[in-house]
Amino acid sequence: MPEGRGSRIDSDRLRAAADLLDQAAAADDKAAGRFAEARVDSTPFGISAQARELAARWSAALAAREADARVLGDATSDLAGRLRMTAESTRSTGFRGRIAVAP
Repeated sequence: MPEGRGSRIDSDRLRAAADLLDQAAAADDKAAGRFAEARVDSTPFGISAQARELAARWSAALAAREADARVLGDATSDLAGRLRMTAESTRSTGFRGRIAVAP
């Protein structure tokens, strides 16, 4: 393989992976928005104490899922950014080793 060609392919793969992670982050943000929307649109479906308790639990569960989706989206977006930075650094330095990503 000619010098530099391997790093070009690796850089392209890293950028492609970063693009896919951006798509996943956008899906996470969309899901978070839907959880938030569902929480706002949810109204207690009865006047009994049991109905209010159920509605409160449902709202809390939706809020927790919204928070989880936002955290996951942020982490995914951060990882995409790190991959892009790595793609640029491998291109400029010709690095051809393995790249480790911490969880």
